[in-house]
Amino acid sequence: MRNHLIAEITKEAEKNPNIVFLTGDLGYNVVNKFYDEFPDRFINCGISEQNMTSVAAGLALEGKCVFTYSIGNFSTLRCIEQIRNDICYHNANVKIIALAAGFPYGALGMSHHATEDIACMRSLPNMTVFSPCDPLETMAVAKAAISINTPCYIRIGRGGEPNIHDSFDNLQIGKAYKLYDGNDEVILSTGAITIEAVKAVQELKKEGINVSLYSFPTIKPIDEDLIVSLSKKFSIIYTLEEHNKFGGFGSAVSEVVARIPGNRACIKMIALDDEYTSIVGDCSYLRHYYHLDAEAIVSKIKRVKL
Repeated sequence: MRNHLIAEITKEAEKNPNIVFLTGDLGYNVVNKFYDEFPDRFINCGISEQNMTSVAAGLALEGKCVFTYSIGNFSTLRCIEQIRNDICYHNANVKIIALAAGFPYGALGMSHHATEDIACMRSLPNMTVFSPCDPLETMAVAKAAISINTPCYIRIGRGGEPNIHDSFDNLQIGKAYKLYDGNDEVILSTGAITIEAVKAVQELKKEGINVSLYSFPTIKPIDEDLIVSLSKKFSIIYTLEEHNKFGGFGSAVSEVVARIPGNRACIKMIALDDEYTSIVGDCSYLRHYYHLDAEAIVSKIKRVKL
């Protein structure tokens, strides 16, 4: 995802001289293309994410479209005050990139796991929250973020994620996209962990359970019309995210469903329980350990079906 995102930003920078890129001493091999082409629009702020965020806000208030780039929790939780006071309060045109959201830096422990970021970012006024599921959605998100002159949060994987869509070009902010069609169950997913939902849907189909799957590249604003429609069609809506179960994507879906009068779906969240990750391991290991992988999704759905 990261290579595709930087490539798309670099491509857009060729047309837009106001695009500026700030990094927190991270991603040299990834961001070299932007630096090589636009060295006067690239700033390495060092391991000083709070300062980077304030610098970005200042540049944005002078008319620039500014991207900040760091590991998920460092570009968000470390500098939440600067994001709130300097960026969002002033509605500054800053796009915050969170690399490796969730567990991709699993071996470095909970200090490098971004599992509370959605809750923080979507609670901030003026902030648009993006969480693409694959490289194709990621490139579309970059274009969409540049098209609006307001704060954006872009939550991506670490790299190497497969394409889930066959093609994906024109992202509409606030809209979800169907990946699979089925009438038995439905899963709503966001972010790179969507690949686990894809595997689960394919496995369930072998067992005669046909599941609809939707990707939500935008969490805020969220596709309320679709959620309302699905809540009337299905008795249960499963939500999947690589994030704490409180305040994240599942909570956003629940907030919509709670406002529906009369009969409505029950929400079952597949997310990290309200705990800090206390072990280390790669992303696949942690997804399995915390019951967020395809095996766990299949088990949860089959248990309810039985």
